[in-house]
Amino acid sequence: RHLDHGGVAERCAEASNRGAAILSYLGEQVPLIYCLETEPQQGEEEQKVEQHLLYPLECFLFGEEPCVGLEKLQQYNSSSSAQQCGRVFKEGETVYTCRDCAIDPTCVLCIECFQKSVHKSHRYKMHASAGGGFCDCGDLEAWKSGPCCSQHDPGTSVTMETVQFIFSYRYMLVWEETYELSEELKPKVKEDAYFCVLYNDEHHSYDHVIYTLQRAIACDQNQAQIYTALIDKEGRKAVKRGTLRSCQQAKDNIRRNSEHIIQIPLRVEILHTAVMAHQTFALRLGAWFQKIIGYLVGLREVFCQVALEPAADNDQLCLISRLMLHDAKLYKGARKVVHELIFSSLLMDTEFKRQFAMKFTAHYKQLQEDFISDDHQRNISVTALSVQIFTVPTLARQLIEEGSVIKVIIDTVMDMMSAHLDSNNRFQFQGHNPDKFFRVQVIFHDLRYILISKPSVWTETLRVKFLEGLRVFLRFLCCMQGMEEVKRQLGQHVEVEPEWEAGFTLQMQLRHILTMFQDWCSSDERVLLLAFQECHRALMSCTNQPFRREPTDSYMCKQILHARLYKVSQEPVSIHLPISRLLAGLYVQLCQTGAIQYLPDFVDPLNFTELAEQPLRCVVLAAQVCADMWRRNGLSLVSQVSVTNSTFSLVKKRKITKNMKVEFELFDIFNGNSSSKDQVSERSFSKTDQYMLTEEMLYLIIIIVGERYVPGISHVTKEDVTMREVIHLLCIQPMAHSSLVKSLPENVRIVFLLCCVLCFIVSFLCCVCCVLFCQALLEEKTQLESSSTEEVTFDFSLKAQRGNGTDSNTEGLSRNASMTLRCLKSVVSAQSVQDKEKAERKRKAEAAKAHRQKIMAQMSAMQKNFIESNKMLYDNVPESSSQSDTAASVDSRVAVGPQQGVCSTDWEAQICILCQEEQEVQAQAPAMVLTACVQRSTVLTQNRGKTLSPKGSYPLFMPPDLAVGTHTGSCGHVMHATCWQKYFEAVQNTTRNRLHADLIIDLENGEYMCPLCKSLCNTVIPLIPVEPSNLLIDVVFLSFFLSFASYLHSIACSLFFSRSITEMLGVCATTVHRVGLQTAPNDLCPYMPVMSWNTCAYTIQAIENMLQEEGKPLFGSLQNRQLSGLKALVQFSAAQRLKSSQAVVQKHFADMLAVLVPVPNVENTPSILEVDFFHLLVGLVLSIPALYQEEAVDLQPSAVSTAYNHLYLLHLLTMTHMLQVLLASHGLGEVFLLRSLIVSLFLRLRAGVTGFCVEGVKRGVLPFLRCAALFFNCLTGVPPPEELSGTLHLLCSYLSLPSNLFQLFQDHRDVVTTLIKRYKSDAISHLVFRYPHKKNRLIDLPEDYSVLLNQASHFKCPNSSDDERKHPTLCLLCGVMLCAQSPCCQEQLNGEDVGACTAHAAICGAGVGMFLRVRECEIILMASKTRGSPYPAPYLDDYGETDPQLGRGNPLHLCPERYRKLFHMWQQHCVLEEIARSLELLNVMFPFEWQML
Repeated sequence: RHLDHGGVAERCAEASNRGAAILSYLGEQVPLIYCLETEPQQGEEEQKVEQHLLYPLECFLFGEEPCVGLEKLQQYNSSSSAQQCGRVFKEGETVYTCRDCAIDPTCVLCIECFQKSVHKSHRYKMHASAGGGFCDCGDLEAWKSGPCCSQHDPGTSVTMETVQFIFSYRYMLVWEETYELSEELKPKVKEDAYFCVLYNDEHHSYDHVIYTLQRAIACDQNQAQIYTALIDKEGRKAVKRGTLRSCQQAKDNIRRNSEHIIQIPLRVEILHTAVMAHQTFALRLGAWFQKIIGYLVGLREVFCQVALEPAADNDQLCLISRLMLHDAKLYKGARKVVHELIFSSLLMDTEFKRQFAMKFTAHYKQLQEDFISDDHQRNISVTALSVQIFTVPTLARQLIEEGSVIKVIIDTVMDMMSAHLDSNNRFQFQGHNPDKFFRVQVIFHDLRYILISKPSVWTETLRVKFLEGLRVFLRFLCCMQGMEEVKRQLGQHVEVEPEWEAGFTLQMQLRHILTMFQDWCSSDERVLLLAFQECHRALMSCTNQPFRREPTDSYMCKQILHARLYKVSQEPVSIHLPISRLLAGLYVQLCQTGAIQYLPDFVDPLNFTELAEQPLRCVVLAAQVCADMWRRNGLSLVSQVSVTNSTFSLVKKRKITKNMKVEFELFDIFNGNSSSKDQVSERSFSKTDQYMLTEEMLYLIIIIVGERYVPGISHVTKEDVTMREVIHLLCIQPMAHSSLVKSLPENVRIVFLLCCVLCFIVSFLCCVCCVLFCQALLEEKTQLESSSTEEVTFDFSLKAQRGNGTDSNTEGLSRNASMTLRCLKSVVSAQSVQDKEKAERKRKAEAAKAHRQKIMAQMSAMQKNFIESNKMLYDNVPESSSQSDTAASVDSRVAVGPQQGVCSTDWEAQICILCQEEQEVQAQAPAMVLTACVQRSTVLTQNRGKTLSPKGSYPLFMPPDLAVGTHTGSCGHVMHATCWQKYFEAVQNTTRNRLHADLIIDLENGEYMCPLCKSLCNTVIPLIPVEPSNLLIDVVFLSFFLSFASYLHSIACSLFFSRSITEMLGVCATTVHRVGLQTAPNDLCPYMPVMSWNTCAYTIQAIENMLQEEGKPLFGSLQNRQLSGLKALVQFSAAQRLKSSQAVVQKHFADMLAVLVPVPNVENTPSILEVDFFHLLVGLVLSIPALYQEEAVDLQPSAVSTAYNHLYLLHLLTMTHMLQVLLASHGLGEVFLLRSLIVSLFLRLRAGVTGFCVEGVKRGVLPFLRCAALFFNCLTGVPPPEELSGTLHLLCSYLSLPSNLFQLFQDHRDVVTTLIKRYKSDAISHLVFRYPHKKNRLIDLPEDYSVLLNQASHFKCPNSSDDERKHPTLCLLCGVMLCAQSPCCQEQLNGEDVGACTAHAAICGAGVGMFLRVRECEIILMASKTRGSPYPAPYLDDYGETDPQLGRGNPLHLCPERYRKLFHMWQQHCVLEEIARSLELLNVMFPFEWQML
């Protein structure tokens, strides 16, 4: 800490007027620190504030060094925290409430208190806070049990002696928006320096403000965006600093330009720099003071006393009242500081909270008027504090008794809505202001807060005040009773539909309040009776009730009906009947509590016919609307009637039936006076109308006379009502638990009731199934006992379907189990289909085997004939070569070398999915193509975050870390090339006219959807016929003359394809090159064939990795579409040499070969530790045929040459890769010369493998051999042995390698000795990766979702220090937590501003991203800067449902199956496909800016 400058604290303490002394010091120092420039340096400014302002104030406060004073204060505390937490929530922060223990849903805990409380094991709910509330931990009235966590438990702290400090801070807390400063704060020399300050409002959009600033103060767009973001965040921003004249000019420009957009100009003020400085410091002082009063409860109490202390001048209000009344004049940032100060002080103590609540209630009307005239949201208004006050049960009782809070709230609403009363004293909302009306409706939330907890004990004062509030509420309902009457439109259709949303919304708001009033009344018998009396009196006093109309007599069925006739089809009728609803609800409560017997003492005998008159009209109106009799009134009436329900709880059955016939206007029909010959007029009903009205009337009679599932009316409980509703809903359609909850009526105990009901229903269904299965098993036992096994004719599905047992109960259960039988039949049917498919596959396999044996027999005969006719050639063969070796079996399952088997799996005849025509795959035939998708991938990366560029050895040499690869996948659907071209042109023409089609497919990059399966594609792969091998000459003879050494010294086909195949080869190669290198299409680029080889190698490695991860065998596990796509890709890559220049391919071959053997004129080749050997194998194998080509002669290597080329290349690469594995296993450093280690390893290899980790080498080289087996299988078409399962021994046999791989070094020791000279001088300067590579997976997620929420609550944005709501987003690929959708973390990507997630996905996933938005519980899939889609999170509640946006707030737990599905989607490169399909299903009207995520 710095020393106190000049003894400021001492001088202020010794001054006669300490407040004036402090203000004088602030008036001198504050302008020297704040507002010296428009864009201050935050760090330097904060340091000066701490040193020159806050430190002297702390010294004055404690009377000594702050650290010493704090230590003394801590001696009075055994704990650093008080008994109540009081943590103020920020917007978006996760909060918890306990369904079992919370008094009401507004009682919440912060995440720290929740983790340390007993509620963690209860049925809790979590949701995101809207900001402004605080933690209720320690509040005894908020919880039924467990009010304190372990940290705030009062039993663990010692009672604290309160230390009182006499001081006054009222001058520091004065917050006035004024241009004049007090004498103490005025600067000695007033400079001509002012600020033009722009304030936030809700009338202008972001774009409007940005446009205005660009035109008014001549700033660029980026600066205008920064200003606009700060204005929206803080509430204001100084946009210009200068003289008074220049600021006034800027103000006029801003107002003038903003008025051009909308009629309301932006709020702009000109403030002197000194005024601006003091207001800025006052904002900082609020946060500092909040920290100070948190040191000790005594400090907080002193502050509360000063804030609530009555002013010396009786004409002025107390300090806290002045702050509340000035709230609407403050800007957003100042409001937040004031509210947080109130939270941390006045609301932390029960007594001070009561006093503050009384002040709040006293100023309630004025505060609500200011809020309605304001344009800011409620969460930053002081009126939002009502939820912290009115929801406390004891405080609510006190406010009703002492402050008449119910009357105050209703009077406030009546005063604000009095302008909408008509001449009949009823509301009429035509031409109302929607924004103002919405703000008025918010006041009803406060009434719900007051009534949220009904009292268990009533006092006489509480009864009087509650009934007083009820009378005021009934006067308000009288203005709604019968409002906005409608009359049936005849003749012409209504031209303009009347305004109905306002009144209907008001009625829906009051629905819950009416229920709450009924619950309050039901808790006290006398209150219930008096409330019914008042409600009945209010209903009878309504001026629009036609009770005084004279009744008439009507005759029907020899009976007289004495009633007042009212025709709904001809006279006005209203659906707004709140008093009738309230009266019916109170009557039900009277029946339930038994107080109905005392009702005659309070109310005269009820005329039930008159009371049911208005509800009956509503029912008749609904029936006539259903009969389309009111269609000329428009759709507004239909919308209201569809959700309006009326109740007849107090109607006597015998009196209502006759009235129905009159109200439904069916009296003449039932009386027989209606004739079919009567002329049908507009006022009369058609036959169809009569039938529909009769049906509706009969249905209503059934409801009234029959079952009425209402507790208190019928002998049913709430459980019975819930069960009935659930059964009816489930009979309509299957529904999830959340859908059931939404469909059921709202009730406090609905979740508990629903759980009990569902358990019973599930138990019942289980019993049904058990009985059926037991019956089936009993019959099977009977047949087995009475007959032999062969004679048993047991068929469970048939028996269950017959259902002709002797037991009637069993028959009923069988009928109820029809769904189970259908499921059983579907399983049996599916099993039979699977059996048929299995038999068909077996038949094809046997046919292929027979065909193969026939070919082998023919080849064997031809070989014998060749040997007989060329006996002289075999005379010089050494005797060591036995006759059995020379006559090797032609039925060989070897894919490489002279023992190579015969290709038996060429392309079958293909059917185009577009034209349905069949065609053979031939070289000179028109091209057949497979749909394919090329994308960059990091699935196999060993160095996540590394990027590759073609400036170095890449793409010719893939680094061993496989940082970024190019994957090509196919859905396996075949088309003619011409059909595909026509389809693609049609897609381009139709998609350009579709709304937001660019979000689904990118036409510029050649994307389209597969016509059959709708998979995302961006190219096609031509089908190339597999070239058959012909090894009918004596391979042993050639092997004698062509050895491995001579092969290395002698290393120095062509097929002609049709024009369409050649064209498709170019299309696919161009796409692979463009996507893989992220460059523009360039057919002349020398890396065109290299990228084709690379995507072939990477795709094979990805498939091998997937099979290894899933534990599946190498062959026989892939689907046919995957095999077809892989085979087509390999053949396409092999044919690329024909599309490229021979000189280019030959140079690539020489450069790649230089890694293994010395090649003249090739320099700067990478070492053997800097390349991936499978990519090198694919490149060498596919490029070596180019050595046989010359400029004038196009040659093709023979089958024997090709076989030995493949064999020796594989041997050479296998030995070098083994050496690579051995070197990597020794843990090389960053810079290491290989010479000594290679020589040492080679000497040991020649002597034997003793001392080496043989198993480690085998494990390291196994993935390479598995990939090589897949590659040569697709290249040569030789089928693998049937028993091949991927083990090393069988793989070596299939690849013509010795079972002991170390034998290669012994067999070729002379050649390998010369190659050591090539390796030993290499130097490396990079990280060495061990083999086999680690398997990449998604990060491990916690089982409990609250753990993630806890991590998100501690997340701090690395680029921002404010407390604004952030969107912590977790990358599932690497585990990094990012700040999404925030301008503070935007980055530049290819010259464009993008969000943190987009920038991270470009590096971490090569453009593909998987992110978990923690506070929204939602997965985000990203494929590029402009495309993405939401995906369900792998967290489920106890009912097996996801909870996006934490809407239900149930506890969530990780579902391993869903997370595994998400992993497979990423591993199999299906993210792009999932995004495209989800966007195809969604009707995107307003696209989301994914690049800003």
